Amino acid sequence: DLGRVILKGKASSTLDKLNPTEEEYNELIKFYDNWYNLDIDKETIEEKYNSYNFNEDITNKYKDKLLKYYELRDLNIELLDKIKELKNNNKIYILSDNNKDASLYYKELFKGLDGYVFSYEYNTIKREGKLFDIFLEKYNLDPKDCYFIDDTKENILIAESKGINAHQYINNEDLFKYFEDNNI
Repeated sequence: DLGRVILKGKASSTLDKLNPTEEEYNELIKFYDNWYNLDIDKETIEEKYNSYNFNEDITNKYKDKLLKYYELRDLNIELLDKIKELKNNNKIYILSDNNKDASLYYKELFKGLDGYVFSYEYNTIKREGKLFDIFLEKYNLDPKDCYFIDDTKENILIAESKGINAHQYINNEDLFKYFEDNNI
């Protein structure tokens, strides 16, 4: 997973980097509500932004940054270093619920991995279950040979129901211990 694993915090945490006033923050935070249609490619980021009809001051000050919020996300550098190390003996894939614009950015940012499955490409998200099947089929993987890391318990349970080894991400220390305990 990307969000709250390889990427720190939620997408909405990028608002803190923009230093909005409290009033602006209370308006702008609405942009981060319900991303389902984005994640299944039924809506673009710009369409979502425009649906809120923000006032001209907010639009002039924040629109460009919100449309490219993904460029403001902080990376979990310690985990990325571990991924580089693990890549020597393992295949590493990204399976993520994400919109098209963010996904294209992340594919470029994390190029060199063995593959990517993003929800927007298949019009389904992880919690619907089918995205795991698509991932396994696309890369011809045996689920018992796979390890899935996600911050959401529901996604962990779905992965396990597909026969995938799964671990809920709490923090790097916990995850690295999981890798060690499983000889990954």
